[in-house]
Amino acid sequence: MKMFSLEGKKIVITGASSGIGRQCAITCSKMGASLFIFGRNQEQLEYTLSQLDGNTHFSFAQDIREVDKFGFAIETVVAKQGAIDGFIHSAGIQNTLPLRLHTNSIYYNQFDVNAIGGFECCRTLTQKNNFSKKGGSIVLIASIRGIIGASNQIGYAASKGAVIAGTRSLALELAFRNIRVNSISPGMVENTEMTKKLLAKLPPQWETESKLEYPLGWVSTNDIASTCVFLLSDESKKITGTNIIVDGGFSAK
Repeated sequence: MKMFSLEGKKIVITGASSGIGRQCAITCSKMGASLFIFGRNQEQLEYTLSQLDGNTHFSFAQDIREVDKFGFAIETVVAKQGAIDGFIHSAGIQNTLPLRLHTNSIYYNQFDVNAIGGFECCRTLTQKNNFSKKGGSIVLIASIRGIIGASNQIGYAASKGAVIAGTRSLALELAFRNIRVNSISPGMVENTEMTKKLLAKLPPQWETESKLEYPLGWVSTNDIASTCVFLLSDESKKITGTNIIVDGGFSAK
């Protein structure tokens, strides 16, 4: 078996209709996994499905905040395909606004998707024998903003900080079942819808100036997906409760 192989593993991925989640799905399929991908945009999710290699894969166009529907989908899949071996929570939203424009609903929406949504998926996946009895791996996508602050991103930064903190507690709670839990904190990621929306709100020179702060440049979705594959694979079997920073050296300064 090749290193970092996901052959025979069944992986659930949220946010798979675009960006990091889509690339995670593509990369995991190339490494031999069977995938169950979730996203809110049916058309974009079907495009992701068309890009996957080999095996049998399933897509579910739904909002992961609808916990009952997510649970029903997982139980249906497990009954037909067998227990889950891994999970990537990549669904996420970002609002770039000054403090004076933040509202309760803006905070709640970001926490619901970025943090609570992922935790609720973990709860659903780890009950009713949905997760493999042999154990497996959970990867939650956080952000460098959960560690290093930035103006106008208080809600987003706080929600991603919650992901990092929650990862450590989940890792301890699930270790007895041999389920590993880790998070990944990307820096600026090129060419995602989230990044494009952010750039549209900022002066043109901001992108050039920002890239100068990253010794190795902005990261790609493939950089994040490759790290996910490592954490999902058996080669990382003793790694849990950690947050891996993938930011092109931004936080090394």
